[in-house]
Amino acid sequence: MLFVATLAACSRGSAPSEVSSPPLGSPGATEAAASGAQASANAPPRRSARLDDPRWQRAMDDDPAGLQALADTLGAAGLVDALGDGGAITKTALLALPLADDADLALGVLGKRALAAADEERGPTLEALLGVAGRPATAREPLDPEGAAEAAAAVVTIATNTALPREHRALAVSAARALAEKKLVDPAKIPSDLDPP
Repeated sequence: MLFVATLAACSRGSAPSEVSSPPLGSPGATEAAASGAQASANAPPRRSARLDDPRWQRAMDDDPAGLQALADTLGAAGLVDALGDGGAITKTALLALPLADDADLALGVLGKRALAAADEERGPTLEALLGVAGRPATAREPLDPEGAAEAAAAVVTIATNTALPREHRALAVSAARALAEKKLVDPAKIPSDLDPP
């Protein structure tokens, strides 16, 4: 009986993995997390492999046929995937997006990016969004109704934010009006203070 009680007491001890791993709030865990964050902050920015792709190189040369070929080859999904690369790749992807057959799939992503973007990135993002929103309506069902609704809410938010640059608000107003023609924005919500007298 004494032997059984001793065995039960031993089995209630901590598992080796629990003993060896430091608690989340411990100084060791905090130092490890801080050193990992510092290492990633000091790392040089990753160079996009797309910069070496002839298709992207041609499109980056301001060649309309190159942009169209890129849009045709990659479609909205491939171009949206490239938006995170930054620099010339992001700029080229934004220029090509309105040319993709399935461009309306990118509306939600463009709306979110426009809301979160710094001033220098917001303009090109809104231009791409306007390019997609201004495409003629088709008889087919929207490819991404939720994304289109998110984009509509985003452009109305930007259009009504008087703290933002006037040219960005004007782009957002134009995009909102294009989406209103497709019944995605209530025209009454679009500000008119930027309209000519």
